[in-house]
This record gives sequence, C-alpha cells and structure tokens, in this order.
Amino acid sequence: MIKRNKTSDISTARAYNICIRFLAPRPRSEQEIRRHLTKKDIPGRVIDDTIQRLMETNLVDDAAFARMFVESRERHKPRSKFALGCELRQKGIKDSIIDKSLEDIDEEVSAWHAVQPRLRSWQRLPPDKFKKKLFNYLQYRGFGYGICLTTWNKVMPDPEEQP
Repeated sequence: MIKRNKTSDISTARAYNICIRFLAPRPRSEQEIRRHLTKKDIPGRVIDDTIQRLMETNLVDDAAFARMFVESRERHKPRSKFALGCELRQKGIKDSIIDKSLEDIDEEVSAWHAVQPRLRSWQRLPPDKFKKKLFNYLQYRGFGYGICLTTWNKVMPDPEEQP
C-alpha cells in the first residue's frame, strides 16, 4: 500500500480547484495553466499531476484550444496567419498544432472581414489617405503588402477596368 502525504493531497486538490476557476471564463492552453499555477506557488510535481488530470478529463487540449482561438479571432478580430501564429506561440502552443489550425485560413477573406467595419468612415477621405489608412490598418494586423493591395483593389477598383 502506498502512503500518500496529506499535504500533497491538499495541494493537488487546491491546484485542481485553482485550475477549474481559471478555466471557467474560457479555455486555456497547457502553458497558460502551468504559468498560472506557478504564480500561485504550486510545486512542479503537483502542477504536472494536475495538468495530467485535466488532460484526461479533456479540460485541457491544446489542439482544440488552438482551433477555438483561431475561429474566435476570425469572427471577432481577423488577423493574418502570421499574427495568429505569434499569438498562439505566446500561449505555448506547439508549431505542429499551430500549422494545422491555420491551414484553412484564407488571408484575403480575413483582410476583407477586418476592414468591413471601417469602410464607411474611410470612404469620405481622399483616395490617397483612404489607401494609407487601409494599408496601415491591415499591416498592423499582420497582413502583407500583397493582401493589402488585393483588398484595396476590391474596395477601389481601377477606373480604367470598368466598362
């Protein structure tokens, strides 16, 4: 029979409760949970045990978290694949998971969705200022020059090409 330390059991239960409260508002990555528990002065072995338990109960799944994060960003704050990848790396997601979660993103569509709310206010500007605003707005969100130019051409088609 293995004797368990009561202090260890209390610490594990405390760590699990901290995690449940931390996960209540939104899903988190394994690394986010690890950092949070470390800040709460939970010992490393207890952190590992707690994260293992959370993974077994599917409360922590980095692949599902990455998919959910990308879908949420696409809906509410569209960004480029590069910017999304950087955000996911900051949350401790592995590159293989990041690549898989970003493979279905169409950057042209994302850029178009990003500028939609701003178009009405910008269209009163002179074309050169409008173009500068659009390019700066998209580049700040990680989109490259080519995507910016494609979006600009959708918004302001070349007058020579119109019938």
